[in-house]
Amino acid sequence: MELCAVLTRRQRDQSEVAAPLMSELAAFLSTAPRVVLEAASAEAVTAYAEPILASGVDLVVVSTAGLVDADLRTRLEAVCQHSGARLYVAAGALAGVDALAAAAVGGLDEVALRVVEPGVERGDVYVGSALAGASQFPGRLNVAATAALAARADVPVTLVEEPGEGRHEIELTARGVFGEFCARMRPRPRVDQLSHIVALSLLATLRRLQQPLQIG
Repeated sequence: MELCAVLTRRQRDQSEVAAPLMSELAAFLSTAPRVVLEAASAEAVTAYAEPILASGVDLVVVSTAGLVDADLRTRLEAVCQHSGARLYVAAGALAGVDALAAAAVGGLDEVALRVVEPGVERGDVYVGSALAGASQFPGRLNVAATAALAARADVPVTLVEEPGEGRHEIELTARGVFGEFCARMRPRPRVDQLSHIVALSLLATLRRLQQPLQIG
């Protein structure tokens, strides 16, 4: 697996050479990145999150399915407390993450997530808990893990396939003492099937870490 370092400002000023690609974690961390953006897989989070955070480097992840293991999350939180690093979960393709996290502070009565993907015919692929679904379908239900983490509780999720080219929809609903809301995302995959909004979410998170004014 290749690793790409995020260069420090001083390194960027001193050289216009692109960030190097590496396959060894020790060599990667020797470049002294300030923050690492994960855009690989749940397996990458499981394998690399702990040593990266232990080195004092902040980590931003989008493969949230890698965090469904409660024991792993506990270890990562302990590592962060010891090293001073921070673990950030980008919203990715899930709209309404900030509202869900805020609502969870006051108490949630109901949360539900529905994910629609293109298929040959209509049918339910998965109906169950978000954490179990993200573990079973890590490449398709990262948003489910993100919703559970934001809600601070497992939530029901439905993964549906429906006919129609490019049919993608992610709907998050919540109700509690705050009131209720519904957030719907219809991501437009690129030709290479990568989600543009996920890449933009990573960039937005990185920008937020660099700015003195924090919104959301």
